[in-house]
Order: sequence, then structure tokens, then C-alpha cells
Amino acid sequence: MTKTSDILILGATGLTGRQVTKFLAAHVDRTSRNFTLAIAARSKQKLQALVSDLSLSQDINLVSLDVTNEVAVNGAMQQTRIVINTVGPYSKYGEPVVKACAQNGVHYVDLTGETLWIAHIIRNYDYLATKTHSIIVPSCGFDSIPSDLSVYIANKALKEVDPSLDIASSTTVFDKIEGIISAGTLDSAMAMRTLPAHERNASLRDYLLSPVQGPPSPQAHLLYNIQVPGTSRYIKGSFWFMSGSNRSIVQRSWGLLEQELLQKNTSTTTHRYGPSMVYEEFLKARGAISASIISTTIALVWGLLGFSPFRWLIRKLLASNVSTASDERLEKGSFRTINITTSTTSVNHPNPVKVTTTLIGKGDPGYLLSPIWMAECALALLDPESLPERARRGGILTPATAFGDVLVKRIEDNGRFIVKREVHDESKKTV
Repeated sequence: MTKTSDILILGATGLTGRQVTKFLAAHVDRTSRNFTLAIAARSKQKLQALVSDLSLSQDINLVSLDVTNEVAVNGAMQQTRIVINTVGPYSKYGEPVVKACAQNGVHYVDLTGETLWIAHIIRNYDYLATKTHSIIVPSCGFDSIPSDLSVYIANKALKEVDPSLDIASSTTVFDKIEGIISAGTLDSAMAMRTLPAHERNASLRDYLLSPVQGPPSPQAHLLYNIQVPGTSRYIKGSFWFMSGSNRSIVQRSWGLLEQELLQKNTSTTTHRYGPSMVYEEFLKARGAISASIISTTIALVWGLLGFSPFRWLIRKLLASNVSTASDERLEKGSFRTINITTSTTSVNHPNPVKVTTTLIGKGDPGYLLSPIWMAECALALLDPESLPERARRGGILTPATAFGDVLVKRIEDNGRFIVKREVHDESKKTV
């Protein structure tokens, strides 16, 4: 069947979809790779207004689509190669889209941080996606690219030092975050809080998304403390409310690579993180007291989200905040993460090697950088043969296992991001 577009953006008239559309319409690849673009929303009138507002070219196809209509969704998926889904909450609206992509061999990316929903689509569509070679990659935004790619980059750095080195521990510090609280992230948190207790507990289960069970993760703390390699400086911090979903994605990356070893796919086992890796992350604070206060506040807010009047108030405040999200305001945002990864030891390295990986982004993390990440992931899918061997087989993957070096390069070339790494090896100078 002839495809009418290379990339289809679902929810194009929302704030996130608008940013994705704006970015892709002006992307250099529109000329160099000549990809075709379609935008979809329920209202054709709003799509036409978006075309006018953004001065989009007339070759962009407009698709009126209700994502709750499975027949219509399946028909739309048959007309494209790659889907960017910005319509959330994904647990409410996402399954028909993923199902249609898996059935039709269409590639897919989204921004979800809804761990239980990801577990659901893995159970129901991962095997089917491998049969149709559909590459389905959730969590391609601030949930969870900084966490997932930082571990990937650190592991690659360790393997360059000594291929026998595995990861013993990896910790990501959210060192700086300036931006608007994402409505999607908050919706996910509120949806999680209203679930029955047994379902909430299930969503926090270690290795929920991993095909392989690993060593127990560290328990959550009121206060975190980690030394910066090569210095006497320590970073203190608090519990980070996104840590559960981010950790689950990192653990799925770990598990998919471990699974390759168990299945004796030797071409990809060199990238594995190692059987003993544990991962955690936290939010930087000014000191021990402020870290404890932040952790306690997060716990208090989590408790209050169980009450519908409080959820109503939060939604009202957030709606007002998002409605004032001008381009100028989005440009003022930024983030910085610092990942500290420690290796196992080996014959050549009796002392652990440490890697510090820093990711810096200029722009609002949720409403400007997340759309850019997701769009770059979609562009990477235009050439699946350039992706890691594991990705080419299809399935429900992660940003690291689906894109690897391809995404790292795209991020570095984008201009909004800085990726730095430092290797600390006692037997050598820092490189």
C-alpha cells in the first residue's frame, strides 16, 4: 500500500503537538531527506488554523482523526510510516494507536511516563511488533531520555576503556530544571494516585518493564548524597517524583540487553550493561535540610492527590500556567542532569572506573525540548537500517535500545543540547 506521509503527528493542535509540528516543518531534513508530513487532530478547523498560524506549507496533509475510533485509527496508520503520538493520557487514548502500529508495521514514538500502561502494551503488542518489525518507543521526552541515554553513554565510555568492564551502579542527578510543569506528567501522577492501592504498588515494582529480573534497586530516601568523581565535592538531593518511571525505562534497556545474552545474539551482547547494575536518581538540593524538606513535601503532595478537590485545584492552576506558555517563556527554560556511573573491576582495572555524563538542554524541558527529542527520534526512524541491530527487529523498545548512537548524534547536532562525558580512571588521566 502506498503511504501518503512519512510522519504523522497525532494531537497536532495541542501545545506539545504544535511544538513538534513547528520543529519538523522547519527541520533541515525536510529538504535534505524530503520527508512528507501529516498532522492530525479531531477538528479539521483547528488544523487549518494551525497551518495558518505557523505559516505551514500546503504540502502538509491534514487528517481529521478521533483516536478513540479504532477503525479510523487503523486506517490512518495504514497511510503513514511513522507516528508521533502526543495525545494523552496514554492509558486512556494510546492503546488503539499502538495496536494499529504493531499490526501494520508502523513505527511509533510518544512522551508517556505511565509505567503501568507501558507494561500493558508490552504484554499485548511487543511480540506482534517483532513480527511486523514495528519499532515502538515510548518515553521519548523528558520522561525518560536524559536518564536512559546517560546510562547508555556511560556504558559506552566504560567499554572503550576496557570491554570487560560492566556497570556496578549508575545514579542520575537532576541538577537543574527550569520550566513549566508538564500537564502530561502531572496527569500521569494524578491518574496513578487514583488507582487502587494494589495497582499503584504494581507500578512501582522493580523491573516491571524488564524481560529479565535484576538485582534489587536501592530504597528511596529522604536524603541522597553522592561524590563527584575526581573532586572532593558531594551532591546532596531529595527524592525525585519522576524517578520511578525513569528507572523502569533504564531497567528495560538493561533487561533487553541482558536478554540478548540469554538468547545468544552475540552481535549485541557487547553493549550490555552487566548483570549487577543498579540504578537510581534524585533531585539536587542546596543541602541536607532542604533535601529533606523537598522529599517530605513531595510525599505530602502525593498524599493530597488522593483527594479530588486537591486534584481539581492543581488542574486549574496548571491550566492557567500552560495557557501563558509563550514561545519567549519556553525559550527561557533549561535543564542539566549529571550521571555518575561506577564500573565493576577487572584484571586490568582492579579499581572501579567512573564516568560522569552531563546533559544540558536550552529550553523548557517539557514543552520545548521534549517535542524536539520526540521529533528527532521520529526522524531517526526514517532510516531504520542505521539503527542498532536490536531495533531493526522491532518490538517495544526504549530510546537507548532503539536509537543508541544515532540519537546521541542527533541531539549533539541539534544545537540546543550539550553532551559531556569524563572518564575517571586511577591508572590514567581523566579523558
